Amino acid sequence: MQSINTTSTFRKTLEESVRNHPVLTFNLWLEKKEHKMEREDLLLWLRQEYFVSVDFVNWFLNTASICDSVEAKIVLVSNIWEELGEGNVENSHVFILKKFLSDMGEVVHEKHVLPETTSYLNLMQKITTSDFYSALGALGPANEYLLKLEYSRMFKSYLNLRERIILPEGKFFQVNLNADESHAEKLFRLIEVVADTEEKRNRVMEGSQLALDARLVFYEGLTTFQGL
Repeated sequence: MQSINTTSTFRKTLEESVRNHPVLTFNLWLEKKEHKMEREDLLLWLRQEYFVSVDFVNWFLNTASICDSVEAKIVLVSNIWEELGEGNVENSHVFILKKFLSDMGEVVHEKHVLPETTSYLNLMQKITTSDFYSALGALGPANEYLLKLEYSRMFKSYLNLRERIILPEGKFFQVNLNADESHAEKLFRLIEVVADTEEKRNRVMEGSQLALDARLVFYEGLTTFQGL
């Protein structure tokens, strides 16, 4: 693995690794739906994202449980608190997504989860329970930062679709885009503080790359399911 020499350049390196990853640059499903998305495409994506949203909070809890730093725990738990609507269930991200699906007449069941989604969830569970620095890479760059870029593209596709058919308000996208911006910033700052050696920074990068690769597999599952 290419060594990461200084903390000052590490954030830029992480951001570039996300922006240049095939999950954003060579994502056939995402690119096809940017050209034209249909209602069933949106539902397919939302169903799989529901399973991710359910597990998302647990990944932060896992990571907080395997670190010794109180300061790091505070950052991680504050993200969890915001994900959970700061104590208001109806403002929690998973509830907002569930309502979005319900407003579209959709109820998600376990049978809806795709094998590739399960692989992604299992990989994230493994990373966030095994190594603190790898977990930070998987959660910060490869989730909060990635999702800001990824969701903005899906939101545009949703808006284009909404011009053609009746759809519920896109609060789910707006809430997540707003949260991902601040959450990514907090996690990048945390990484800059705790990943203070080359070895630790390499572990952060490794976790990020593993999670990015798995997220691409998540999208390959959508492609396979639709026979594209």
